[in-house]
Amino acid sequence: MSKIMGVVHVKGHRWPSTIESILSRTAHALLKETALGVRSGRFIPSLAEFCAYVDEAKAVICGSPDLLIHDLRGKSTFLVELRLAPTFGDYSPFIKMAVIKLAIYSWLLNNYYAENIEWQLGYIAVIHYAKQGGGVLDAEVFPICIRVTDSIRSFIANAYRAWRNKSMVRVSDCKLAKLIYGRKFTKCINEEVLIDVPSWAASMNEAVNNQLFRKWKALQSGASMESR
Repeated sequence: MSKIMGVVHVKGHRWPSTIESILSRTAHALLKETALGVRSGRFIPSLAEFCAYVDEAKAVICGSPDLLIHDLRGKSTFLVELRLAPTFGDYSPFIKMAVIKLAIYSWLLNNYYAENIEWQLGYIAVIHYAKQGGGVLDAEVFPICIRVTDSIRSFIANAYRAWRNKSMVRVSDCKLAKLIYGRKFTKCINEEVLIDVPSWAASMNEAVNNQLFRKWKALQSGASMESR
């Protein structure tokens, strides 16, 4: 998974410095320690690794989400991705990288359980520098519903081949939208992203879509909700 993400390029994103990497690892450790220590009758946190054989790449791809949250009452599982955005400015490129990872995890999870689940719910926790308060750290959480389609598998295969060939995979807004919502449900006209998505998903993804795309519009299909 780290090899795949290493060749993914999003405009405006940069990899953390040594000090920032230490801060990121510390934040991840605290998240897992705190979450795994929580006792709840409904929500159970856990850690896991999922692997899948991707035919197009002729390789086994593995990934470990930062956290899984199991909803015992709703009989569903949520993915959590923590991302450090070491910037005072626009941190949307770091959110885009987090979404790409969540999309890959969603496909791996769905493939692991051999289920035909259409939508996977995830949460992105972003830590960034605050302009107010003397440069202290601030955090935001964005929910996102990802449509689990073959577009994700194709992206994984292309990224793996790019790694083998020592090249890059550049992810535009349009390519990102197709990764999240599926190729046949997404159109791009000029700089606007048009998404065929049920109203409940459009509502839940509104905040994160505003971070991901400069211009976007939901074309509500009214499809039924299928959550993990």
